[in-house]
Amino acid sequence: MNHRRLGRQVMGCAVGAWMALTGCTTLVEVELPEATPQGVMEATVRLGEPPLVLLTTTQGYFDAVDASSLTSLFVGGAEVVMTVDGEAYPLVELCSGDLPPEALAEAAAFLGVPEATLAATNLCVYTGLGLPATYGEVGRSYSLHATWDDEDVVYDLTAETYMPEVPQLDSIWFEIPETSTNDSLGLIWTAFTDPEGFGDAYRWSSKREGKDPDFFYPLGSVFDDVFVDGQSFPFLSFRSPQPGVDEVPGEEGFWKTGDTVVVRLEGVAYEAFEVLRDFETSVGNQGNPFALPTSASTMVDGGLGWFVAYAGVTDTVVCAP
Repeated sequence: MNHRRLGRQVMGCAVGAWMALTGCTTLVEVELPEATPQGVMEATVRLGEPPLVLLTTTQGYFDAVDASSLTSLFVGGAEVVMTVDGEAYPLVELCSGDLPPEALAEAAAFLGVPEATLAATNLCVYTGLGLPATYGEVGRSYSLHATWDDEDVVYDLTAETYMPEVPQLDSIWFEIPETSTNDSLGLIWTAFTDPEGFGDAYRWSSKREGKDPDFFYPLGSVFDDVFVDGQSFPFLSFRSPQPGVDEVPGEEGFWKTGDTVVVRLEGVAYEAFEVLRDFETSVGNQGNPFALPTSASTMVDGGLGWFVAYAGVTDTVVCAP
């Protein structure tokens, strides 16, 4: 065999293939149409606590994101009315820009956001603080109606939900997997009992005492009873990272011996479960070119977002080997 001839043939095929590929390359410029901004509602009411409503507006996909643009997204001056079992209650607007510096820490704890964020951003929320009739109670039905206008655009959002029964949390425990190469890192197991009858849904979160400022939801925190209706069963959970906090390499997703962890299991309406599930799926798929495309679902008529009534129960575990 003539190796020189074979080498020329291979090189010629490679050059030909390269020329074919480069010859087929075409630059395509796509002009995205201007989309009308939409109103977004993120509303919650928890057992024994007042409702908390955050209103924002959408922005363009390629719009810049900085401190000034984030401030402009939060909506102040809206009219928000909560209806509880047919009785209407106007909610109170609270804006961080109106608070004295000494009140920011307490407001940050109430809202579950960093104090530095409140100091740098005029964040407005709407709440039923001081209106006991709006506080979360099992079996109650709730609806929200929010209206505001901005640059000739009128926003009119409505949402409704109900608070289900409190879940039966049987036990929680810390366990270091047998296959682990680190004898101080482990996972948390939760055992609970689902009542008979399909359509129950739940959300799981946790908080490390002295380390986490609030409860954090890991991806996959919501689930329903389609496979476990009427059953008692355990499941394991990974720890959700704190936003903006650098993790110790190798400890991501795990709890550590010595941690004191509060676990919270919450019952939610099935419609809320579907929206939260789609949201978490969308977040989890970011950057994955092989993931199935997902579209944002909503519980809000006239806009995007959700209104979730959480019926929660908590328990505490000390992580010990």
